Order: sequence, then C-alpha cells, then structure tokens
Amino acid sequence: MNDRILETKGLRKAFGPKEVLKGLDLSAERGEVIGILGRNGSGKTTLFSILLDLTAADGGSAEILGLRPDGSGRLRGLIGYVPEKPAFHGFMTALEVLEFRARFFKRWDMAKALDLCRKLELDPASKVSAMSKGNLAKLAWIAATAHNPELLLLDEPTSGLDYLVRDHILNGLIHELTEGGKTIIVSNHRMGEMGGILDRVCVLKDGVIAASHGAAFLAEEAFRAAARLESLVPLPAGVVALGGGGALREFAVFGRENLERLKLDPAFAGAEISPLSLEDSFKVLLGE
Repeated sequence: MNDRILETKGLRKAFGPKEVLKGLDLSAERGEVIGILGRNGSGKTTLFSILLDLTAADGGSAEILGLRPDGSGRLRGLIGYVPEKPAFHGFMTALEVLEFRARFFKRWDMAKALDLCRKLELDPASKVSAMSKGNLAKLAWIAATAHNPELLLLDEPTSGLDYLVRDHILNGLIHELTEGGKTIIVSNHRMGEMGGILDRVCVLKDGVIAASHGAAFLAEEAFRAAARLESLVPLPAGVVALGGGGALREFAVFGRENLERLKLDPAFAGAEISPLSLEDSFKVLLGE
C-alpha cells in the first residue's frame, strides 16, 4: 500500500513578473504532521491554493491523494482547509453555514459538526455577522473537519486568537490525529506551540523548500552556545551566529556531533551550552 498522501515536484507559480514558487519539492506520508516555516509572502498560501486545486501551477507537478489538480474540484472534497482569514456569509447562522457546506461534501458528518460546536462552545444559532474572530476560527475548524478529510491544510490556524481559543483549536488538532490516518500540513507563525504534534518542519524560502528537519531533532539536538571570542573565527558546520555584545557571542548549534566538534575548538573553550527552544530554533531557520 502506498502511504504517500502528497507529492510535488518542481512546482512553479508566478504572478506577473513576481515568481512565488520556483521549483518546490514536497512530500507527505499518511499520518504525518508537517509544519511549513516561511516569512510573509514566501508562498505558503499559494502552495495551499495549488494543492486545493483553486490555483493552477505554471509548471511542475502535484499529486494529492492519488489525484492531480485539474480544475474539476474533486480534490476539494477530500481536503480540509482552514484559511488564515475565514469568510462566511454574514447573514447565515453557524448551523446554516454547516448545512450549506454539507451539500458539497459527500462524506459530510452533521453529527460530528454539531458535536464539535458543543466541544468548542460555538452556538449553532449565532449569526456569522456577530461572531468574534475566535468564533469565526472555531467555525472554520468545524467546516474543515466535518467531512473527515484525509488531508488537512491549515494556514495560520491560531493567528491572532486568544489563549483559550488557541487551546480549543490545538485540542481539535490532537483529536483529529488520534482518529488515525490524518495527514496535516500547517503554516503557523506560532510554530512553537505546535511543537508537540509536529513530525517535521520544512523551511520555505526563495520559492523552494530550503531545508527539512525532524521536529524531534530540533527539540533534542538544538543548542545555544555562549562564548567570549577575541576575534572573528570561521564557524564550524551546523553553527549559526546569533549575535551578542562585545567579545561575548551567542551561537545556535544544530546536531550533537556538531556540538562536540565545537567544544573541541580552542576558540570556543569554556563556552556555556544550553538548550535552544523550539521557537528560537524556528527563528534561526528563518534567518530572523
């Protein structure tokens, strides 16, 4: 059985003279949770739009759940999508939104949708026009998961939400994973809060996947080294300068072997070593 849910090869997309995707390669296995790290405008939303068959790529190929985007809309019924800025008809209630969407998804489970309303404390009778940003996010999550999709695409699902709503959404994510077989690709500025469920982190930079790291590797083998350097020295592999003042410098070190090599370098003798948080690791990978 082929467990590869998604694969893109050489994916390209431009808008006028601006190239957004420049030959992007990405794959995802069944049950894998992948975080896409990228700055604003790096192409994350464009990538999702192509995978959803809402935007046609200019070149390369994409295969999702055994299908290729062809403009037919077949893929849309198999994927759950939470956009960064959810939008629904303002004159509808939450229940009317869910009933309306049920017409377009063969596998729509209204019992699940209503159960999620209860768990997320979203009143089905509430009007969309009167909803807070948090309640809109809850409705978007329900709309994305009620048809039991095999693939979930989440574009900044917790952006701008208060702690309680973020907690609700993250608990929903974990529940979807416990149901088994779900593949999730998530883009999130607060990637650190996703650390407990991520399998892999991919860095989207200059229109391609510039790096890919196992989340366990980043959690267990990323370090911060502080050392006094009297002059600039060549940095060993896997070491990135973080800054510092005067002779005191800080560095990020990725990989235990690279850390051991650093310790043997006379220039770094006496360096203070501490774990590098996931959030800081992600910032380093983005070049921030």
